[in-house]
Amino acid sequence: MNKKNLIYFFVSSIIIFIIIYGGFLYNIYIHPTEILNSVGNKEIVLFGDFKYLFKIINCHNLGFNVYSANDCYSDYYGSFLYGPSILVFPQMEQDTATYIIYFLSTLLILMFIYLTIKMINPNNFFEYALVTLILFNPTTFFLYEKLNIDILIYIFLILLVYYIKNDLLKLIVIFVLTLTKFYPAIFSVIYLFRKKNLIKNSIYFLLLLIFILAFLFLFWSNLTSVLNTLEYVSQSLKYSFSLNTLNKILLHLMNLETYKLSKLFLIIFGLILSFLIFYFFIRSKIYFDEKTFNKNTTMFILSSSLLILLYLFFGNNFYREIYLIGSVPFILNNIKIKFFRYLLYFFILKYIYLLIVFPYYYNADLSTDMLAQIFVGLKSSLDYIFICILTSVMFLFIKIYFANYINYFKKNEF
Repeated sequence: MNKKNLIYFFVSSIIIFIIIYGGFLYNIYIHPTEILNSVGNKEIVLFGDFKYLFKIINCHNLGFNVYSANDCYSDYYGSFLYGPSILVFPQMEQDTATYIIYFLSTLLILMFIYLTIKMINPNNFFEYALVTLILFNPTTFFLYEKLNIDILIYIFLILLVYYIKNDLLKLIVIFVLTLTKFYPAIFSVIYLFRKKNLIKNSIYFLLLLIFILAFLFLFWSNLTSVLNTLEYVSQSLKYSFSLNTLNKILLHLMNLETYKLSKLFLIIFGLILSFLIFYFFIRSKIYFDEKTFNKNTTMFILSSSLLILLYLFFGNNFYREIYLIGSVPFILNNIKIKFFRYLLYFFILKYIYLLIVFPYYYNADLSTDMLAQIFVGLKSSLDYIFICILTSVMFLFIKIYFANYINYFKKNEF
């Protein structure tokens, strides 16, 4: 990181920690976690999602089955929502846990800021403005305040793509992440979307797939509990990033109750729209040379694959939009191509829109405020369109790499 970016990192970090620890922008851009303390007064819990993990660890060490409803902790969902790798840690005293939580939280936020700046590597006013928009918006503030484990997955995704070179170590990292939060299993495609050593990459992919399938088989009963719990863990429409949100809005507007059928329709329609974008705007108009297939390309593929998976099939708070950041370096590298230039403008528009309207609809009553309903609907529509565009680009990479495999086997016929 050059001197200018290092200064930007320090300044940004100081401002972010002042905002988070000082309680600024609460109920404006930050949704605070509030509880009633022992004397009945409201108390803000900082890093609530991270503290939840330590509470679960202690309950597990006390002998409770955390994958089912239990009496160890009162704010339970009914099942622990993470994988078994979290439960290997020992029980901790409250004072020790508090110290570790604040130390690790600060460290993770610093790593998030540092690695984001280093990955994008801004060098002009436009790029610094873009990074500032990424670091200072409601989605990332939500992540800082809650400190959900997605920040750890995001950090390891960057390390996986840019810094970890050994294929076996990559396999171990992906498997451990899968044991932590399940959906990082999608990172296994890193072995398929590489142009060199196709046979070796396929072997690593199959090996990782076998490990993941074995884990699913052994962990199936607990995984079922997690999936069943997710049906009852609803994200507020005010800070949601999910197809479920758009689906609920359409059902409300059309006065329908066919939730699963309408969601299936939206998925199919989105795939058709993505294919049309691919066919008419990308398929024959975008050419990539050998230099294009670099680490930024890999980051785009992995982050986009994960984001599409999460958006279509899970209910998410919008801090999971941080995976959108992984698409930025590739888009900046190809900004001379009109399609990607407009995609970047759309990315910027999406977050400027959120900066403007979020404080209004966050503090509004969605059941009665028509303007707030419109704002939320527009935000959900922008998310849907963006996911469709990312999917269309993924179609392009699938086409390129499928052709690459065919050419490889043609050249190596026996």
